[in-house]
Amino acid sequence: MSIYKRNEICGVAGTELTREHYRRWGVALGEQAPAGSKFVVGGDVRHSTPGFLLALADGLCEAGLDVVIVGTLPTPLIHYARRRLAADGCAIVTASHCPPQFNGLKWMIGDHPPTEKDVRMMKRVAEGRLPKLNGRGRTKPRSVDVTFDYVAWLQERWMDAPIMRRSIVVDPMYGVWACRARRYLQAIFPHCVFSAIHDEPDASFGGRPPDCSSGDALADLAEAVYRQRALLGIAFDGDGDCVAFVDDEGVALLPDEATWLLLRSLEHQMEGKPFVYDVRFSQCVPEAARNLGAQPLPERCGPAFIHRRMRKSGAMFGAEASGHYFFHDLAGGDDGLFAACAMIAYLAASGKPLSALRRKIPKVCMTPELPLRVKARFRRDVVRMVCDRWSKYPTLKLDGVRIQFPNGGVLVRNSAAEPTITFRFEGRDWNGLTELVSNFCDALPEIGDALWAIYEEAMEVD
Repeated sequence: MSIYKRNEICGVAGTELTREHYRRWGVALGEQAPAGSKFVVGGDVRHSTPGFLLALADGLCEAGLDVVIVGTLPTPLIHYARRRLAADGCAIVTASHCPPQFNGLKWMIGDHPPTEKDVRMMKRVAEGRLPKLNGRGRTKPRSVDVTFDYVAWLQERWMDAPIMRRSIVVDPMYGVWACRARRYLQAIFPHCVFSAIHDEPDASFGGRPPDCSSGDALADLAEAVYRQRALLGIAFDGDGDCVAFVDDEGVALLPDEATWLLLRSLEHQMEGKPFVYDVRFSQCVPEAARNLGAQPLPERCGPAFIHRRMRKSGAMFGAEASGHYFFHDLAGGDDGLFAACAMIAYLAASGKPLSALRRKIPKVCMTPELPLRVKARFRRDVVRMVCDRWSKYPTLKLDGVRIQFPNGGVLVRNSAAEPTITFRFEGRDWNGLTELVSNFCDALPEIGDALWAIYEEAMEVD
């Protein structure tokens, strides 16, 4: 797979990614802004990040920009620095939730995340000639600390939140929120008692990917919450923009459930406002938005797509199915700690344990994404075949195709990360889900047997 993804760059450090790549990418980013423009750079805790970050800054300085290095910080805090310093852009050296041998690059020019066209431009610069800089003079980078401003801003934002005297456990997964998230949350909600696990920055992330969207990765947090009789568990991914929640009974919330609750936390602000959601979500998510008087807007999966739609629509809230939550207060951006604050404040206002609130959420009877390996030249044929077989049903062609049946639905899309087509089914109940998948597979003999085997393994169907 290419290191050039739809909206970012990601690959293996030292082989697929080198310092020369980052220097060239820095020049390419700098060429897109006027000379002297302010540009913020930072990165995560990986072994390769410091060297890549210096090379990136060197390229930006070569392009004549005012380069502000904020250092090792969570991605949301780097975006905060961009807004706080009124910078013309930012770049972040990170591979987010990927294993430690990976690294990558996220960036923004102005208020806009990169498009696929922007990524292709970065590829051309890395593999060809550097852009002409028209005699721009080289600059020197400088450093700024915005962490105190960030915490003060969050304190002010939740100053009037109801007081709650409960225990909360934080799991930074050895990532960039380590040694920060617990302290920051304690300062924002001083009446709570925060403890933490996996709370030291570790470039190897304890030997596993720092992916809080994986249920297996939340086992230690669930045990700590249950053992400490805590109200809530909060986990962050490697670069800190993604968040997951565990309730007081040690049950990890699905992103659909967390989104449902965060929508409820904003209910008095949602009426008449757009809500942007990932097409991979259960139908209970847009239904919850409609019940609050909001206008649900489906969007392609991926933080950059959600972010762009947030800005274009002026939405109050947005959510992506891997645990990214977007807010109007963040200029349409996402921030794992901000979402955690919103959840804590909502629990305090409700006066109920999270497990009780979870039980009020409509049951989500949905498969994970089921990956089916299909040769590249046949993938479009499979999607077209699905559309043709069920053409009489309501269809959404936004990210692959989503078909809504009377008893459920299916999302079929090309995977951006692997050479597969993924299928995600939703039913009214678990028996209905199995019946829906069975009927779907029977109607597609070309791939039905293979897909049913994947479903059986994923759902442990006898």
